[in-house]
Amino acid sequence: MRTLTLVAILMAQFTGSCSVTSRIIPPTRIEGDEAAVIFIPGANIKGEAYLDTAVAIQKASQLRLWVALTGNYSLNTPNPIELPTAVVDAISALQKAGMKGGNYTGIAHSLGGVFLAPSAATLQLKAVILLGSYLSRSKALSAYPLPLLTLSGELDGQARISRIALEYEQLQNEVKRSPEAVYRIPVINIPGVSHAQFASGPMPPAVTKYDLKPEVSEDVAHALIGAHVSNFLTVTFNSPTAAAVRDAKAALDKSFTDSGTRFQPLLNIKGLDSDGQSSPWAVSSQEFIAGDLVERTKTENKIDSEAVFLSSKPSLVRSGNDVTIKTTTFLKYETNTLDISTIPESPKEVDIKFKSYEAIQEALGLGPQKALKLGPKEALKRGPHESVGHNATSCRLLNELAFGAAFSNSTSQAQERYKAHGRPILFEDDVVYSNGFTWTNTPLKMTEDDAGLHVQSIALNIPVHSIIYPGNFYCKLLSPYRAMEWINVDSLRAHKPSRSFWSLLGLLNS
Repeated sequence: MRTLTLVAILMAQFTGSCSVTSRIIPPTRIEGDEAAVIFIPGANIKGEAYLDTAVAIQKASQLRLWVALTGNYSLNTPNPIELPTAVVDAISALQKAGMKGGNYTGIAHSLGGVFLAPSAATLQLKAVILLGSYLSRSKALSAYPLPLLTLSGELDGQARISRIALEYEQLQNEVKRSPEAVYRIPVINIPGVSHAQFASGPMPPAVTKYDLKPEVSEDVAHALIGAHVSNFLTVTFNSPTAAAVRDAKAALDKSFTDSGTRFQPLLNIKGLDSDGQSSPWAVSSQEFIAGDLVERTKTENKIDSEAVFLSSKPSLVRSGNDVTIKTTTFLKYETNTLDISTIPESPKEVDIKFKSYEAIQEALGLGPQKALKLGPKEALKRGPHESVGHNATSCRLLNELAFGAAFSNSTSQAQERYKAHGRPILFEDDVVYSNGFTWTNTPLKMTEDDAGLHVQSIALNIPVHSIIYPGNFYCKLLSPYRAMEWINVDSLRAHKPSRSFWSLLGLLNS
């Protein structure tokens, strides 16, 4: 976030400061309680692009609602240098136009939200609305000093649904402590809406490169946005009537539940990668490897730091007629210090150290059994405890199981969307090594192109009678959550977006 601020400061200092303007849209209602919304645009998007959205909000609201559309920022991009003055000038312009009272709300799109949210409490604003934007990862939603609406689109290719799901998860936790949080800091997802549809007209390249194809018209999108914003304003300002406030609260309750139907599947699969201390997916995978012996095994898993994981080894200890298997996991994430939402939330690689089927056999004192030869499709049709032998289990098969879990837990709409338009995940046979050094230093091969996402695991399979580390079976795997993000977001783009340094800056400014 500090880097973003530095970029904005350099822009303002070295490109020359423009005079930020405000276009005032008077209320459509003749009478009633007054309020105003002040729009902060996304980068490289003109203030006028939010006119239709503003009109839709006015139409939906029972308040006598004024609008100020700010624009003409340096390089056509909102920044922390000009933004405070832009808000002050917009309030002054609203007052000169005839607005009375002080119920001002800042409503900001994309990068505009990144810069408005931290400074809003120091201005004359009473509330904040983020469109396709979110609080910095370091800021707790519950601690935000003003009422805050986070409004997202299901098909927003920039502020991806999996990033906003983290805000929704915070809201869920806060609602358990204080049910009123659903009205003070609501997080709402609108089905079928894209990043561009919070505005109108041509979008800058950084938006068109990453955004997804919407499934509703612009007019429908604006009407839905208008309804959600209206409900939030009505509850926040407790106006204009008690009946209106009651209805708005009921609508926010419904939106909370409806949004959960799209957010919760993502959060559930995210939980397979890690529950904080261990990886449930690692446990399930080891149980799959155990096959018909699973009833005589107990699997434990621990997520380690990279340094600890490198020296860790799985273990097998027999107790009576059963064995306890202890496995270790390392989750490798992409670097994302700037909290850029086009970067997936999921691990780019899940490294797990298992024990092989033969190792379990030997620990149980069983003789060798013939491994069942199954292809991936056959294995997926069988239950997780019906395969036998490590020859029937590969890292590739575990990847296909991860995809199956992600797909089956996606919404029916996401499933149909992926089948109709998504680029597929293309699984390739494992690269199998015989020594830990090579396995450790070879990453999961995950390559995106216009054909889809190519995934090839790195495996290490040590024979059960080896002198060193017998029966260890290591895999570098596709995260179930990465598979789900691919299904719900990245696969829906026709092409892989380029990520050069300058295109990344362009993304940050949109």
